[in-house]
Amino acid sequence: MAAWVAVQVASLVFPAVNVPDVALRYVWIAAILLFPLVIVFAWFYDLTLAGLVRTPPAHASDDFDLSLRRADYVILSALVVVSVAITMQLTASIRDTEPVTTLEYSNDDINPNSIAVLPLENLSGDPEQQYFVSGMQDALIAGLSRISALKVTSKTSTMRYRDAVEALPRIAAQLGVAKLIEGSIFRVDDRVRITVKLMDARADEHIWSQTFENEVTDVMVLQNEVAQAIAEQVEVTITPNEKARLLSAKSINPAAYEAYLKGEFHVERYTPQDTKLAAQYYQQAVELDPDYALAHWGLSKLCSVQAQTGLITPEEARQRCLPPIEKALELDDSLPEAHLGYALEMVWRQFNWEEGGAAFRRAIDLNPSYSEAHMFYSHYLAIIGRAKESTAQMRLALELDPLNPFVQGLHGAQLFFIDDFQGAVKVIEDVLASTPGSGFGYDITWASYHYLGENDKAIAAAANHFRVTRGDPTGALALEEAYADGDYAGASLHAAEVLTEHSNTVFVPPLDIGVLYEAAGEVEKAVDWYEIAYREHDSGMPYMGVGTKSPSIRSNPRFIKLLRDMKLDYWADKYSQPEA
Repeated sequence: MAAWVAVQVASLVFPAVNVPDVALRYVWIAAILLFPLVIVFAWFYDLTLAGLVRTPPAHASDDFDLSLRRADYVILSALVVVSVAITMQLTASIRDTEPVTTLEYSNDDINPNSIAVLPLENLSGDPEQQYFVSGMQDALIAGLSRISALKVTSKTSTMRYRDAVEALPRIAAQLGVAKLIEGSIFRVDDRVRITVKLMDARADEHIWSQTFENEVTDVMVLQNEVAQAIAEQVEVTITPNEKARLLSAKSINPAAYEAYLKGEFHVERYTPQDTKLAAQYYQQAVELDPDYALAHWGLSKLCSVQAQTGLITPEEARQRCLPPIEKALELDDSLPEAHLGYALEMVWRQFNWEEGGAAFRRAIDLNPSYSEAHMFYSHYLAIIGRAKESTAQMRLALELDPLNPFVQGLHGAQLFFIDDFQGAVKVIEDVLASTPGSGFGYDITWASYHYLGENDKAIAAAANHFRVTRGDPTGALALEEAYADGDYAGASLHAAEVLTEHSNTVFVPPLDIGVLYEAAGEVEKAVDWYEIAYREHDSGMPYMGVGTKSPSIRSNPRFIKLLRDMKLDYWADKYSQPEA
């Protein structure tokens, strides 16, 4: 009963005193750890009006002595010491819990030209139109993001406020913006009406509102018209090139546009069934309008998701993902999404660093507020050895999309790259705690704990990587069974051998096997599998230079040659020198 009351009180009090919701887990842990102590106390002792006494046996006589003895004082002292130690440790953990998901910016840190578009309200009375409303928010953000004088928050960070009742100043502080856009969409047949309100979030004042209406065929024109009107109200300068791009919107096939929006809606849900539905809708959009650049970009995005989730092999991804990107660029060279897609393809599947870097810069030039572009560009810079620039780009991505767990997760990876293993663990574990069911980041916590020498936690993270992220428990079971006697290297070797055999019947990323051999101290076998991963163009291979921390691997001549084969000369040169 006391534990239940504590959890209820904490859930009410924590938000009021700005303690992150994730800290509630420590209250639950305290309840679980203290419960056995309460059971021991209740079993041996009773609280009465006369004070604390021993609990009599079930068949005790009337003259049974209830008074405490010397052994009882020892037991009670031990219970108090353990209870206080648990409470102090977990209180410290709660005090130190400061995940980026709850960061609030001060007014001095906020750019006056920063803005966020909150989820739009669906006034159509038809829940099936939610995909259309969501797409309109996407397009409005994209239009505003093309104006370099504006700093525009990503859609992902705003979605938590769909049904929120928080005050606008609090929302703005969490997003790090000075102004907010609220609005609604009303669609009847082929007519669309969008009403937008511009709010000065810090003053909690309404600045401006306007209603726009047009045919669905001219929805792109409508979206750009709204974006330009908002920019004028914020009083920022729109360059001639930016204005030309806003005015260059063309009429589109309404059915193709709706199919594309449905594809976007489903692909972002990341389930196998939704992936299949997204494929159908994107293909339908392309068939309805072969000249619709965004639809081709959608097909390439779908291909990347399938590759990342293991639904297709790296070889399939190399064959299928690039053509739709090239088609999208052919149709619209000013599409930031297509340039980002091309950059991702060049870096993570083709290992072409020069073309990838140029495509990243082009995407950011077209959309300076493109958080995903800054985020992946940060990793690209880390891959080629430019650590300071990598950190700056990741910081900008976090400012543009502060509440996005994926951005935070990649930030954790970037901390790992610069050897901040404790920081990487803290960031990613906060992300995992705040997004139940997410499988992203276990590989980083596995590696971080490995280099911190915390073997128990490394094994647990590795097991979650195989069980949750990869969706195949074979590696997890092999690790857990072999680690029963505490032999970390032996467990890693056993799991590597099990997965080697397993790879004869199902696809197992060769990097996973190589990492296990590395953890087992089997350097040559680890490099064998890294060479296989290179030949198969495993998308994790670009991280070989920045992500490899083991001196025995770094100094291996075959590994250094592998880095040179990949044209990662910065790292090959670095590791060719004697360790300091």
